[in-house]
Amino acid sequence: MSAQHEGDSNKLNRELLRWIQSLDLAYSIKNVKRDFSNGFLVAEIMSRYYDKDISMHSYDNGIGIKVKKDNWDQLAKLFGRFSDLEPLTSKADIDALIHCRNGAAVGFLTKLYQCLTKRTIHPTSSLPQQFAAASSAGVATPVAKATDAVENIPPYAKTTGSTLIREKMRDSDIAEMNDETEINRKVRTIHNRHEETLQLERLMPEMPEMPDRYPSIRSASKATVLRGATRPVRNDDSPTLMTQHVVKEVQIKSMNEKSLEKLRVTREAKEKEALGGSVYGGHSGTAGASFDSHGGRGRFSMNGGGGGSAPDLIQKRKPMDLLNEAVARKLSSMGLLSKLEQRSKDKFEAFVDALFDGQQFSDQESADILTDVVDEEGLLALAFVEYPKEFWKFMGLLYPLLTENEDEHLVFLSTLEVLRQIGHQCVQRDSAIAALLMSESILPKIISDLREHATKRAPLLQVVYSFVPDSVLAHIQTIKRLREGLPDDIPVFIHTLSILLYMENDLDDTLVDLYYYYCCIGLEAPCEKLRAACLSMLVPLVSYDLSLVVDLLPRLTQFSSRYAWWEVKGQLLIVSSAFLHSASKPPAQDSDRDLTDQIELALTIIEREFHPSANMNMRRIGLTYLAKNLYNYQELVPLYVDVLFSLPPVILHVMLRQPAASQSYGAHEEETGSHESFDEIKNELPIRGTSGARYKLMPLPEHWDSIAMAKQIFYERKSQDHADFEVIYVLHSCFEQLHSTDRSEDAKMLYDQMKGFLVLGVLDAGGCALVAQIIKRILRSAPGYADDIFQHDVFIESLQKLVTKNVDDIRQQSVTKLLRESSLIDLQCATSVQRCVQTLRSLCNSHTFNASLFALTLDT
Repeated sequence: MSAQHEGDSNKLNRELLRWIQSLDLAYSIKNVKRDFSNGFLVAEIMSRYYDKDISMHSYDNGIGIKVKKDNWDQLAKLFGRFSDLEPLTSKADIDALIHCRNGAAVGFLTKLYQCLTKRTIHPTSSLPQQFAAASSAGVATPVAKATDAVENIPPYAKTTGSTLIREKMRDSDIAEMNDETEINRKVRTIHNRHEETLQLERLMPEMPEMPDRYPSIRSASKATVLRGATRPVRNDDSPTLMTQHVVKEVQIKSMNEKSLEKLRVTREAKEKEALGGSVYGGHSGTAGASFDSHGGRGRFSMNGGGGGSAPDLIQKRKPMDLLNEAVARKLSSMGLLSKLEQRSKDKFEAFVDALFDGQQFSDQESADILTDVVDEEGLLALAFVEYPKEFWKFMGLLYPLLTENEDEHLVFLSTLEVLRQIGHQCVQRDSAIAALLMSESILPKIISDLREHATKRAPLLQVVYSFVPDSVLAHIQTIKRLREGLPDDIPVFIHTLSILLYMENDLDDTLVDLYYYYCCIGLEAPCEKLRAACLSMLVPLVSYDLSLVVDLLPRLTQFSSRYAWWEVKGQLLIVSSAFLHSASKPPAQDSDRDLTDQIELALTIIEREFHPSANMNMRRIGLTYLAKNLYNYQELVPLYVDVLFSLPPVILHVMLRQPAASQSYGAHEEETGSHESFDEIKNELPIRGTSGARYKLMPLPEHWDSIAMAKQIFYERKSQDHADFEVIYVLHSCFEQLHSTDRSEDAKMLYDQMKGFLVLGVLDAGGCALVAQIIKRILRSAPGYADDIFQHDVFIESLQKLVTKNVDDIRQQSVTKLLRESSLIDLQCATSVQRCVQTLRSLCNSHTFNASLFALTLDT
């Protein structure tokens, strides 16, 4: 391109120049492509129209690439919030502005002027239009400059190879590249393309614009014209029949949205007819859409119908109309419609703007209104299927609610729920359109949040999966799109895979191989957070195929001794527990592999990381995930008991989760002086893991082997002359678990084995009520066992010690209450209780006995 053309491409139209001058900008325009490259002046222009949405103090008037990108990133977010500014969001246009490409500034300012003023102007040169077209198509403008053969430019003014390379080096894909090898490769590519262009020019002598630059080619062309065209030599003298071909004019009809819709419906109908059934839902025939009456207002429904083509929709509603009606209806029912009367007639957009103000509605009101915009009948989802372009505007309005709120905020959660519901409904209506909405409207927007906000990855990926069918093929395609969106950020991509794996409902070999491949890559990464995320992927993989983890166990053993980050150690415990659980299952008939060595490796990892002096988080994780393995691996029970009793009492209470025992625990808390409340301890780890994952802690008695736990506790403490509250508390959990699973006979046998130690718990202020509950449950299941309980020597001796206590003592109150309630079970229990009290009276001082609550028991 000549210098004159380059200068023309950077000149502003008179109307455009007058508009900029009327804005009274802080800096005068001297060089258009340079002055607008950092985005500062563009931000100042935007502040004239959106003064409440932009703050100039956050923009820097610098010349560095970092400063420019920061300014334009802020502007891109601003453009995405308003549907009128959608033409300005092109990344190619912004990159061209940053790198001062010819025509970029004029083309962008023209778009900006048209978006802000709603007027149309004609550019001073055709280059900005060419630039805009090239940018939208992803074509580099400097390469197009080499094809100057169509322009009437003298040979000496054409672009040379060195000039082309210099201009191409200013493009964003090379200017920001640090790899010298890659830069050299691109330079060679540019040079080769330029040489190919020159060769093409030599092969086009018939063009009128062809200069007299290649005389040999031109003379050959003239000789051909003078001599005439060559004819083939025929061997026969048969006459030739000359036919005249008539070329008819082709009638081209312009395509609009309605004709595109008819074309799509016809194509789908033909595909379904060819397949012999419906693509969606598995019904035979062609699926047609109809509009029925439901609840006083219309609704769309997909009904099966015969024939080869689907009928047209009787009624169609645009999504924004449905949204406006839903918001107005909800606001009217809440008495809040007056808050939007001063805003635009578009109620939904006005409501979203009010959310950003933060003064019109409370968080709860905002969440209620948002969740109500999605109807159960799927009208809104069907409208988005019919008008996919409207979803881009809808997503542009809602997306700032996801970026500007924390992941636990009510507005953030309600916005996620809205998108998930729309996604599921769209998939039910048309899975192909739903996947298109995801790839074009959702995924490009959330890529930046996936990179920057680890805590938001899981909820955002749930939205992505809600817009695709729950099939292996659809999920693989979604993962490929994620990989394309994160081309240079492998750690973030592997983090997303560690989350998506837990959203899979169906796995096959192809999908498992994909996850396992990236899992092995992440295990060798230097980042410990990434390694922890990859370790978490092994848990569902070992459930699918045990052999996937068998070969990795030696490497996991090295991780246990090499890395010290808590989550890596915690995930090693979880993976080892999952491996032991899978290895304990009966093997397949064709499997003869011995896993003894691998089981020993897993137990070694557990013994190394799970012990009483380990980190509190490690102990809680180990207790939760190892509980299910105590039945099959009895060698873990002693270590498990030691770690369990190393916990603080409050955390121990939370891990066991016994609301029925909270009153007894309160008495023990008063006695020991502990002030930490049970409600203050959440049933999860106090810190988050990789990618914002929370570690939920399951109730231990529901999963452990209660008999093994109780026996281990008894064997370790049977020589003691007292029973601590924590010990009674755990034993009570074991008995409750046995009764809840209809194993009352096992509970009776267990009590008979340890009753000499268990009844010592009545002497503890916190444990007396728990022991009373254990005895009552035994008596209700086996009333004939009353004599063995109440006539036991240790039980009588414990009651003797309680007789001397004050009547206000909680231990004496709990035991006398036990005796009274036991006497009401049946006649045999009543007789045993009376005999027990009479024996106690004979062993005690009569005055002391009569002053106690036991005397009242004897009277009843």
